[in-house]
Amino acid sequence: MFDRQSSFSTYVDWLEELRQQGGAWKFVTKKREFPLNTFYANAKKPRSYEEIFSSVLTSPKVTEAIEEEAVRRGLPVLKIQEDAKSILKIMAHNWGLSSTRTFGYVLVKVLERIFDAIYVNVEQLKRIRELCRSESIVFMPSHRTYLDFLLLSVFCFDYEVPLPAIAAGMDFANSWFMSEILRRCGAFYIKRSIGQDRLYWAILSEYVQTHIIHSERPVEFFIEGTRSRVGKSLYPKYGLLQMVLEPFLKGKVYDIVVIPVTTNYDKLLEELPYSYELLGFPKPKESTTALIKAHQFLNERYGRCFMTFGEPISVRDYFGMSLNRSSIVNQVINTCRTS
Repeated sequence: MFDRQSSFSTYVDWLEELRQQGGAWKFVTKKREFPLNTFYANAKKPRSYEEIFSSVLTSPKVTEAIEEEAVRRGLPVLKIQEDAKSILKIMAHNWGLSSTRTFGYVLVKVLERIFDAIYVNVEQLKRIRELCRSESIVFMPSHRTYLDFLLLSVFCFDYEVPLPAIAAGMDFANSWFMSEILRRCGAFYIKRSIGQDRLYWAILSEYVQTHIIHSERPVEFFIEGTRSRVGKSLYPKYGLLQMVLEPFLKGKVYDIVVIPVTTNYDKLLEELPYSYELLGFPKPKESTTALIKAHQFLNERYGRCFMTFGEPISVRDYFGMSLNRSSIVNQVINTCRTS
């Protein structure tokens, strides 16, 4: 029988711990020691933005896609190379510790203001931190609100888990202020629909997979593809999961560890906009102006929040020796949904 009390005892009130340890300023100024994964790349430090940028554009996959696109469009290869650079420049994150600390301070002050308590199962986070030393980690959170990925990054930062590279929609990239802040906190921007754009697909898959292969930081994406407006998980989208698993299927990494994450709220920040959307009103576009106008949410209280890091799923252990490569994506998704 499920014991709610014993299960709840594995959680700590992060806001209470924050207050006891000195508050938001102490949170952002405390020295952090993020473990570096050296199992695959044997690196002494994470690659820079420029190194990742160069490795993607010069990879065999992207080089071939550029040449094919040049032939298809009847244009010089140099012109397509410039197009590829533009795509990657818009897409790529440019994570920086100082930017993360600055934005983290503002975010923590907001969390203190709007929540009564934020609970997280810390022991699982500590376990994930150790896994980051030797495994390629993929976070697959549920998606209820924009706070989901921000909270996950806050907890990773506080418990010294390498901050993830986060797949974000192009809506955010169109917000001149927030796009750069989130980019410097690890967000990379992707189109919701790629269609038959083979060049874009090659750049995106290479970009995602270089993070998996080198394992400098986890990759994070929402398997639902968008926020759920009904309080239940949406039908999964397969595209990014296929990209993430490909290095394992091709033997480029020994294993990939998937971490399902779920977040539950007493009250959602987007409760009112969701109600309008369910009535048929169009979804408002994300923009800096819209963010400024939404400041009234700071005057509300949203009760408690619970973030649960699920049991790590080793792709190699899960499938064992009898690997059915044609059904691997569906099997991973089903396991995450029942975790």
